[in-house]
Amino acid sequence: MSTVLQIVIFLIIGYLFCVVVMYLRQESFLFFPPAARHEGHDYNDVSDYHLTQGGVTLRGWLVNPELVREKLLVYYGGNAEDIFLNIDEFRDINAASLFVAYRGYGPSDGSPGEAELFADSLAVIDDMVSRYSPKKIFLIGRSLGSGVACYAAANKKVHGAILVTPYDSIENIARSTYPWLPVSMLLKHRFNALLYLSRIACPLLVICGGRDRVVPPERTKNFIDHIVGEKEIVFIKRANHGTIDMFTEYWTALLTFINHQQAETP
Repeated sequence: MSTVLQIVIFLIIGYLFCVVVMYLRQESFLFFPPAARHEGHDYNDVSDYHLTQGGVTLRGWLVNPELVREKLLVYYGGNAEDIFLNIDEFRDINAASLFVAYRGYGPSDGSPGEAELFADSLAVIDDMVSRYSPKKIFLIGRSLGSGVACYAAANKKVHGAILVTPYDSIENIARSTYPWLPVSMLLKHRFNALLYLSRIACPLLVICGGRDRVVPPERTKNFIDHIVGEKEIVFIKRANHGTIDMFTEYWTALLTFINHQQAETP
């Protein structure tokens, strides 16, 4: 066997090994669950929340529970986000806010996956409607959570959805990041938000940053271009993927949106 052929065979075996490893470990590249459970918190205006769904108990926190029958914000976080850390900022909003940890994240049981997160998002909304019948429901999805919010908005009646640093699909992001891999064949969790946009009837607010290096600008642009209904775009030039909520423009847009829709939506 020639040296050249040996090198070729070695490279092929190495490539196939990498492909198999990436397939088997793809969840570890997509989901980064925080371990903190935040048990025994001392917030007086925060109620613990739990829901058993498919044999798995989801846990989270309901902020300003006394306002839940009027206006409810349901938050879907990023792939490494500890959503509990948002509580202080949302306590000052004149609405109830629900933060439920994805399965496998923090206090929630189970393991994360696209189908599981999608099903859980609907189950939580159904549970809140059954318990409290909120007059208005708004969804907030950040990064990975923007895809979850799109799915929920396409399948449930809500009054608006706020999508922060959204993407068109995880598959497209993976193709950009790993151009040498057959991503379409390997990916189990595609989070293709474009599939759901045509079925979303509520207004959308998109907030994106000019210095985002996690979600490539072309992925957000493609997402925006596919929105068929009412939309508002807020572009914060100085914001990156992780700092976008540190800008005044972010909170001004969010509060204006939920208050405007509260006034205008019958």
